Amino acid sequence: MWEIIKSGGPLMVPLIGCAVLSLTFIIERLWVFSRLPDRDQAQQQLSQIEASLVDRGVEAVVEEVNQGKGVLNYVFAALLMRYDTLMLEQREFRETHEEIAQLSEAGGGGQIGRYMEMRQELADLKEELVVQTEEASRSYLGKHLPVLNMIGNITPLLGLLGTIIGMILAFESIAAVGTGDPKVVADGISQALVTTASGLIVAIPTVVAYGYLARKAELFLGHVEVFGHAFSNTLITAGRRRNKK
Repeated sequence: MWEIIKSGGPLMVPLIGCAVLSLTFIIERLWVFSRLPDRDQAQQQLSQIEASLVDRGVEAVVEEVNQGKGVLNYVFAALLMRYDTLMLEQREFRETHEEIAQLSEAGGGGQIGRYMEMRQELADLKEELVVQTEEASRSYLGKHLPVLNMIGNITPLLGLLGTIIGMILAFESIAAVGTGDPKVVADGISQALVTTASGLIVAIPTVVAYGYLARKAELFLGHVEVFGHAFSNTLITAGRRRNKK
């Protein structure tokens, strides 16, 4: 086996590196997907976090999700960070919003204008958290998948490059000593065939695994987003209650 690998030349080093990297990420993603919570477990975790949010406030929930692991903790933590940023932005522009509401009242809009302004703020907040839920979910579930896709695309090209280099070496040997002895071109042809085969051996299972894992990630994405949106609603509701106190 070692002799075959050596016959492939220097391009076998990146090909072996790609193979190790691909296998590592495939195993890591399979392990992560096997530990994703089912619907009952996710609902239980959501209920626990929501209860902590209502009873103890945002600070307690931040500490709780930072101590936990898993996709829901990751998404909840991202939502809390984004919510905190949005609240800071709203406080910075509160005077501007108040001026807009007063101008609306002065223009005859009355309380309806103020209501519409508050409604727009709420809609913008909800939209931002929806976007954050999707981004966080994709970030967690799709981690390393772009690397697998790249390996699946690049390893056949590395094999092709090895083929070209091997053929160049073979023709150089023929030009130097002629065609009388087949052993003259054996090294070049061996390098061409070994690198081509190695590139395909790495690429084919990587492409298959990438397709399977990408499909699993998309299936889990919808499952995770449901609970992320539910937590967003609770976060907004709890925040509005605290602001009224």
